[in-house]
Amino acid sequence: MAAPMHVRPDVTQKGYEIIGDLRTDALHEALERAPIEDDALLALTMIAFAGENVSVTSAAPNNYHSASTMARLIAGLIKDDGTLNLERDILQQTGRSLLRHVLSCQINRTNSGLAARIAGQAIGADSFLPNMGTDEFLSCLSRSAMEGTAKLASVHVLQKVKDTRSALVKRFTDTEFVHPSALFALRPDELAGWIGSKEQSWSSQDEGESEVMDEAPSADGTETAVEQPADEATAEGGNADD
Repeated sequence: MAAPMHVRPDVTQKGYEIIGDLRTDALHEALERAPIEDDALLALTMIAFAGENVSVTSAAPNNYHSASTMARLIAGLIKDDGTLNLERDILQQTGRSLLRHVLSCQINRTNSGLAARIAGQAIGADSFLPNMGTDEFLSCLSRSAMEGTAKLASVHVLQKVKDTRSALVKRFTDTEFVHPSALFALRPDELAGWIGSKEQSWSSQDEGESEVMDEAPSADGTETAVEQPADEATAEGGNADD
């Protein structure tokens, strides 16, 4: 019995790799130069989160973070014929749901960093913070911070910290208390760091574009390699005042 004849596919794997490169270049050029309406740009930004190269560790229930989950979140933006659904209600609902799954201020692997704080300040999330005048939170304050809070709340500072804390808990039973450190607005040093990172990012991008031009073949067909500067990473840390 003769072996089955191997049929060469219409396009080989190498051909699809070339197509992928060409599509990517065309997509990037279109995103830079093609006219895009605001609603379409918003929808495309949300759709990008469903990309298979995007991973999001979420603080939402069940820790949604897979591409398939994100695809379900943005499914309403795609019509049956593959075109965009730009209905205002759909954009609003999808945007809110997506941002809830992406942004987090929790101090764990879901932390979005300053991006979540900036978002919170932009939409007035401070007004949704709960009463922090509880024994659980107040026990996290240092003695000096506790006494400072007591003075601001017109609560008499007692000899024992736990007694002052109990008095504060009682004081905040009838009124809301939000510790200043919980507010979303960035501190001046955080804002300066954010602006500095943004400026560094734009500078790096400009340098990258310059390097691409520098690496273009010269008249004699040779290329000039440009050494790229190493990126410097900064880490922010803090410790609690016990």
